[in-house]
Amino acid sequence: MSGPAESQPSPVLLEVRELSTTFKTGRGDLRAVADVSFDLGRDETIGIVGESGSGKTVLSRTIMGLQPRYGVEVRGSILLDGNQIVGADESDLRLLWGKEVAMIFQDPMTSLNPVTKIGKQIAESLRVRMGQSKQEAKLNALHLLAKVGIPSPEQRFDNYPNQLSGGMRQRIMIAIALACGPQLLLADEPTTGLDVTIQAQILNLLEELKTENKMSVVLVTHDLGVVAHRTDRIIVMYAGRIVEIGTTHDIFFRYHMPYTEALLTSTPKVSNASHTRLATIPGRPPDLLNLPPGCAFSPRCAYATDLCRKERPPLIPSEDPSHLFACWHPIALGAARVNAPLVSSDGVTHE
Repeated sequence: MSGPAESQPSPVLLEVRELSTTFKTGRGDLRAVADVSFDLGRDETIGIVGESGSGKTVLSRTIMGLQPRYGVEVRGSILLDGNQIVGADESDLRLLWGKEVAMIFQDPMTSLNPVTKIGKQIAESLRVRMGQSKQEAKLNALHLLAKVGIPSPEQRFDNYPNQLSGGMRQRIMIAIALACGPQLLLADEPTTGLDVTIQAQILNLLEELKTENKMSVVLVTHDLGVVAHRTDRIIVMYAGRIVEIGTTHDIFFRYHMPYTEALLTSTPKVSNASHTRLATIPGRPPDLLNLPPGCAFSPRCAYATDLCRKERPPLIPSEDPSHLFACWHPIALGAARVNAPLVSSDGVTHE
């Protein structure tokens, strides 16, 4: 008789269901994330894109469990490999931070301790989370420095953050995040403020380490160029909600949501002639304390009708059930309107 079958790990690492993050302010409740649901598979990379204020950073911090203790209400469910993040005590979250989930923050200069040597900052997590001795943690920290491409690790081990360039500081942040071998890595605008050459190096490094360590990655960015060839799926967010989600190919070539089209149109193209005026999305993102009653993008959308302004569209599937979009008047396949005008909130049409 054969023995009991071994339980197989779920193919889904992260399950987010009806997640909302609301900040209590003097002007009222501000829902920075509203009813967000998605899954992330093991060894999968998903991109979260949108303008500033779309809720993507708040979403990533909520998944990490890093929202402030007071003045914030989180509802819904976040299951990370079966561990519930929403409502978890800080002591429980500390058991997950580093080993199960880690985060690369947007600005390494404000995330690194300016008065502590970088070697000590890397070794600290190894000693606290992994229980390693001081000597063992130092050896592993030196290995991590070499792994993320820091030249002369022994010398850099005793440097302070201000002695390193922006790209090297970001590599230090990656080393700290990967020190304990997390299953999930959240990267919040990891290339902001870096020149394009260093950006490519950092993104290539993340891709290599993701493959080597068999991690799942959530890549948060406002730049669609960052996620074009480095993600399996993309989530497009606007005003705290998901407005389109699908494979990277679907989002770039089979999109239905006018906001997705607007983001693609405003992405600079190397094929453009010199001094070509950059396309922009007219108007401004909505005030989350005073959202319009219908689609939040309707004041800026040239395709909006009275229905769009009165009723918010739900997320519905396209031809592919895994490709969802929220629009009453979706862009039809084969009829992409990337050159269509956009209308700002003042009613002016912009070509």
